Amino acid sequence: MDLFTIPDSDDPGMGYAYLAMTLVFIAASFSVHRFKKANKKKAAREEPEIYEMYETKEEHEQKQNKDI
Repeated sequence: MDLFTIPDSDDPGMGYAYLAMTLVFIAASFSVHRFKKANKKKAAREEPEIYEMYETKEEHEQKQNKDI
């Protein structure tokens, strides 16, 4: 059985093939929707501040103020 062939209308089991194709389409569209939603969430997340090794938060803020 070829997966990309449209079932013949005279075939008595044609309804099952169309049902299977419909379920595959629904699963694919649901997956694409979830992936798009996950990518939007990932892009919206803030990047954490990177501190130098052994630098405290106060030292980092002092450096930031000196740069301004």
